Amino acid sequence: MFNNIVDKNKKGVLFTVWTGSTDNLTNHSPKNYMFNDKVFILDEITSDNCAYLIGDLTTYVLAEENQGKHLIIIINSPGGQVDVMMTIIGLINMAKLNNITVMTFVLGIAASAASMIAIQGDERYISRISKHFVHFGCIWDVTTKHSEIEKMYHQNKQYSESMIELYLEACNGKLSREKLLSLQSDERGYLLADECLKYGLCDTIIETDLIQRKLAENKAEEEYAEFEAYKKEKLKAERQAKLKLKNKAKKSKRK
Repeated sequence: MFNNIVDKNKKGVLFTVWTGSTDNLTNHSPKNYMFNDKVFILDEITSDNCAYLIGDLTTYVLAEENQGKHLIIIINSPGGQVDVMMTIIGLINMAKLNNITVMTFVLGIAASAASMIAIQGDERYISRISKHFVHFGCIWDVTTKHSEIEKMYHQNKQYSESMIELYLEACNGKLSREKLLSLQSDERGYLLADECLKYGLCDTIIETDLIQRKLAENKAEEEYAEFEAYKKEKLKAERQAKLKLKNKAKKSKRK
């Protein structure tokens, strides 16, 4: 079972805490899966690992009753297949069209395809010790025909340009094309949390004191809600008591 920690200012779920219960947890794929409004990408992004996840996510984003809700994506993945990544990004865009707020959390590493998924969130978080790996992937084929080699070259170029546009759009001008290409050409192009924030790959770094503050705010919010409920019940009881006295006085006058 999961408990949500709420962001008081944005009125949205900020953290999810595992409480130890496995009730209602799907066992279709122990690697990448969905539980209620939470997506967990914890291994390679492949068609096998994500088959049930994609089905569950499609059902969630298309459901009319989920409009205005949140979709939380937890990421710790080395990346994977481009076509599966594009399917998940497509579903994220569909969620946004359905007025679902997408929140991504990098807790470990978001490499290659996982990085591209992580940057698609409306609200993007990364833990202090986590990182992105900017890498556009590889296209493999075996051929000896000149025409096919040339076609592969053009397809690879188009694909790379699409990946560049995804990053530049998501980073809102904080990451230049030149810097992105230099990171992509470096096979050790890891970006730590501070660099991710600097270049626009995330919006917030999750700090220990931030977590404690959010926990305190969540507790205060719950206590305030309880107090408000108590006040309403008290006012209701007082009104009912006054109404009883009034009705009793009316009956006495009639006698």
